[in-house]
Amino acid sequence: MPDTTFQLSPDTQLRHEAFNQDRGYPHNDPTQVWPGQRTQNEFRSELMSRDPSTESVEYYPTGTGGELLQQTGAITSPASQPVQRIRSLDLIEGSITQFYGMSSESDPWLLRHCRYDEYGMHGLHRTRIRNVGGVPIEGLVPVHFLETEKELMLPKGSEMDNRPQKDQMQDQNQLDVMVSPAHGKRLLCLFLRFVFPAIPIISRSQLGISSSMSTAALEKIPVHLLAAIYASAIPFAVHDPVLCVSAAYGELLSGKLWQMVHELILQETHTPKLAVLQASLLYLQQIPAGSLKALPDGPFIWSFLGSTVALAVSLGLHVEPRPWGIPPWEKRLRRRLWWAVYVEDKWRSLLAGRPSFIHPDENDIFELSASDFMQDENAEDHEHACQPLFYYTTGLACIAENMCRTFYTIKASQRLSDDFRSSIDAARPIRAQLQQCHLPSNRVEGAGDLHFSYLVLEMFLYRAILRPLARSPPPPPISDDNDPTPMGSLWPVEDLTSDRHVFDQLPAMNSMQLGEAEEATLKAAEKCAAIILNFVGALVPHEFGSFWHPFYLPGNRTCFAAVSNFVTLLLVQAPTRQHALRSRDLLDLWSHTLRCQHRSHEGLMQLGLVRLNQMQIEGLDNIFNLPAHVSEILQNTAE
Repeated sequence: MPDTTFQLSPDTQLRHEAFNQDRGYPHNDPTQVWPGQRTQNEFRSELMSRDPSTESVEYYPTGTGGELLQQTGAITSPASQPVQRIRSLDLIEGSITQFYGMSSESDPWLLRHCRYDEYGMHGLHRTRIRNVGGVPIEGLVPVHFLETEKELMLPKGSEMDNRPQKDQMQDQNQLDVMVSPAHGKRLLCLFLRFVFPAIPIISRSQLGISSSMSTAALEKIPVHLLAAIYASAIPFAVHDPVLCVSAAYGELLSGKLWQMVHELILQETHTPKLAVLQASLLYLQQIPAGSLKALPDGPFIWSFLGSTVALAVSLGLHVEPRPWGIPPWEKRLRRRLWWAVYVEDKWRSLLAGRPSFIHPDENDIFELSASDFMQDENAEDHEHACQPLFYYTTGLACIAENMCRTFYTIKASQRLSDDFRSSIDAARPIRAQLQQCHLPSNRVEGAGDLHFSYLVLEMFLYRAILRPLARSPPPPPISDDNDPTPMGSLWPVEDLTSDRHVFDQLPAMNSMQLGEAEEATLKAAEKCAAIILNFVGALVPHEFGSFWHPFYLPGNRTCFAAVSNFVTLLLVQAPTRQHALRSRDLLDLWSHTLRCQHRSHEGLMQLGLVRLNQMQIEGLDNIFNLPAHVSEILQNTAE
């Protein structure tokens, strides 16, 4: 008989003491990649395999370990061929660019035959085709953009079309009234310290921002992006001696700034630049205020995420830019922006249980490396050099995608939810990926969120494996108010009781019926829950100052609600009295932990605590169909 034992990974046996040990950064071995990514060496091999006589771009490796392959600045081609010079896609005044897809009305394989000037441009009456260069390369496709005059893209008669330039200047004045430039510079420094390492979606080189910059440098940043930067930094105002004494920098100002960001994003979506996508990514990170803290994300967030992904694809961020004739800062920024969109999409897809917007066959961006976080040599400030935390975030997102594809799509759930052996077999590769994770020490700000993200992935793995271990009660008959005759089930159910309106109780199963593999899996799942409880419970208040923010884990407040759900699941499906007692203790401990840690960060814990309170008020017996031994334990506890 094949081994179906599913043991908990030693790496997940995480206690706060072990978490405080300095394990250091792992060596970024270019031969080790996250699922779905290609190595730098593979990229180099594709380039080196080309015929030198047809080469249009020269590449030279820099650094060690297969770091970023950099472009020399101009296309090297035979003497009879013109030279294509570097030119930005994003900094063209008065114009916007959009990506030509493989099946678009203008065939990229036809456009490659056009005559282009030294910047890769070919004009066609108020529009231009931009060939970004760097192809043909084996394994890559011809890449072209349509460059259009901005005024042509505005709907005629719309508010944007009739909006005078002076009104656009009023946006900057309005922002300056809400946040003075002097305070804005301080907020920008907080952004570089706390937010940028987790979601590095701006180019310090291109914007010329640093801790020593003047307030005049803020004028280079588009208003919608600057307002988003300010709003993102406000939660960290306590770390600035000037801002922390001002009562103005709280939820009220933050709400006004986010409202301004949203309005400007909608206005700029007709003629988007990278700054619109950057502001959109930051907008997705805002922590709900007021009563929204106790509610899951509404449909708007999911719709806005879809718009953000669509915007990224329109800008061509899903295509590897390193062979292109664009500035180095723009290549680095485009790669980081795509991975930021990818992280948002994959984590929110897992936590919301909805299909991902990004298909694995529709992007070819290689894994990030240290070179993607560099600044240009002439950059003034290296004080806030970005730690590679975002690299680990992208890796965990790749595992989240694999988790969704393996267990949580509709088809995968239908196939595996009743098949324990196949679930175990499907889980093994994901478990191997998790075991290969090497996360940074908690001495680095934000590392706590990475460890929590890892544990959440472990939890979702066990949640999928537990599905076959308990039968579902038969569905109730469906009755139409206009038809008194109940409709039968849409699929055959063999074990209905004689009274179809009474649900079957979940079957009582003992360890002999479960088998050794099932019993080991249950114990491992309970241990996984205990590890998460211990981890969260051991955190001290000062640790919430830097991590536990959505910049490190999109939708992380939903994770706490998911943990509440998982611990409840262990109790509801407990097959024996012993498992039920253990799960009840875990549920009590988790409730106590949330109530204690809720004081440190209400915005993150509120949803998970509300979920528990709702079940406790209603009573688990009144919500779920429970086995007799679980009901007895709950009644004894209540007495």
